[in-house]
Amino acid sequence: MRRAALLILLGFWCVLGYAAGAGDLDIAVDYRDGRYSGSLRMLVPVRPATALAVLTDFDHMAEFVPNVTASRVVARSGNVLKIAQEGKADFGPFSWRFSSERRIEIFPDGRILARGLSGSVKSMQSELRLHPAGPSATLIEYRIVSAPDFWLPSSIGTNFLEHEMEEQFTAIAREMERREAKAR
Repeated sequence: MRRAALLILLGFWCVLGYAAGAGDLDIAVDYRDGRYSGSLRMLVPVRPATALAVLTDFDHMAEFVPNVTASRVVARSGNVLKIAQEGKADFGPFSWRFSSERRIEIFPDGRILARGLSGSVKSMQSELRLHPAGPSATLIEYRIVSAPDFWLPSSIGTNFLEHEMEEQFTAIAREMERREAKAR
């Protein structure tokens, strides 16, 4: 179904919480005028280069993000990618299949901009920023605004988005730590 794309990505992520020792995590979700907005701040004990490598590893994302079943880069032009993802999100008794195609732009300053092109939502835009936080730590700031193409009670939608953000970014942070440990 189209409902889970509201939470993916997140496509990026899909993507946000973290339980494997990453430190601080702050998630806020709101619903207003038919749009869900979410924000996340998360400290991860990895270098920014490792964080960026994981966050842009779209061809392997289905291997480490639990609700993504397929992910691939379908086009690339310099720092602009077009990616396609599919998956299934579960939240209590609810389960939704989703698909998304997004335009991703990666900037040298650690910003990643995403815009939904097609899939299970009417609209989606996100911005992710990486900030060095010491010699081997990275602060991740993420914001998403999404409008579903179906009706969902806002109380369920906001809780669902928060759950998906936490689940996805917990998995992403674990992969970051795994790769960082392997590189040492």
